[in-house]
Amino acid sequence: MHSLQEMRIGFKKNHGFTMIEVIAVLVIIGVISAFLLFRASSTESYRLISEVGTLKGHLRYAQLRAMSDTVSWGTAYTSSSYTLQKNGAMAPSNLPNEDSATHAFQSGVSITSGASMVSFDEWGSPGGSDISITLSAGTDSRTITVTKNTGFIP
Repeated sequence: MHSLQEMRIGFKKNHGFTMIEVIAVLVIIGVISAFLLFRASSTESYRLISEVGTLKGHLRYAQLRAMSDTVSWGTAYTSSSYTLQKNGAMAPSNLPNEDSATHAFQSGVSITSGASMVSFDEWGSPGGSDISITLSAGTDSRTITVTKNTGFIP
């Protein structure tokens, strides 16, 4: 039989991990990587939500300008930007919080369908039918609707 001190020395030489410890570490790494993957893919959604809010604000600005003027105001669109319009031409003033009358979308965000121009009359109305503009980023998309006659932008 071995003495107690000899057995302690023998145990000190064994520095391996148990199977339970290895599995626990793998599970933790899996949970962390799944969380990081989710966070990385959702930045497109944040960009899209930000651009939708900005576009709604700029549409409301054009609508307000039209209601305080005798000519129409609106916005004209390309797939990657939009421009403030006054009476069908580029407006001489800047969009709110912009350095020009044109706003370029953040990388990865674009207009995928909808009107090429939204114009408001002196009553703030876009005309006789609802106008929709769809913005997309990756697989996510959001649609902005300007309600006919009232010009309501939800």
